[in-house]
This record gives sequence, C-alpha cells and structure tokens, in this order.
Amino acid sequence: MKLNRKRLIQMCVERGWSLYRLAIEAGVDPSHLYRILSGKRGAGVNTVFKIAQTLGCSPLDLIYNEEPADPDNRK
Repeated sequence: MKLNRKRLIQMCVERGWSLYRLAIEAGVDPSHLYRILSGKRGAGVNTVFKIAQTLGCSPLDLIYNEEPADPDNRK
C-alpha cells in the first residue's frame, strides 16, 4: 500500500511530532517508515493500522488515493 506522504506529514506537524516520533509511538521501526514514505517499500496492513491508531484517524485517511477521473470530462 502506498501512504499519502503529504497527509501523514501534515498530521505529524499538527501534533508537533517528527516522523521518527510517529514511528516510535506506533511501534514501527523508523527506517521502515522512511522506506515506505520514500516509495522504496509498500506499507503492510498492520503498519497502516498501527500508524492510524496512533494518529487517531481511519486507515483510509493515510492511503494514497489518486483523484477519480471527472465523469463529465469524457471523450
């Protein structure tokens, strides 16, 4: 799974947390979190749930989601 890097960083900033602190609070190895956010690794379901629980949000808030195509703009 690809995480929404911007959203995750925004949520950390709102709490005054670094990504390192988020990793520690969530029980995730910091280097693993950095690899996920750099796109070198995908995030597993357990990791996404741990991070979401730590941030107090839904796992869906963390998953990268491309904008859906505009149905009115078909060719």
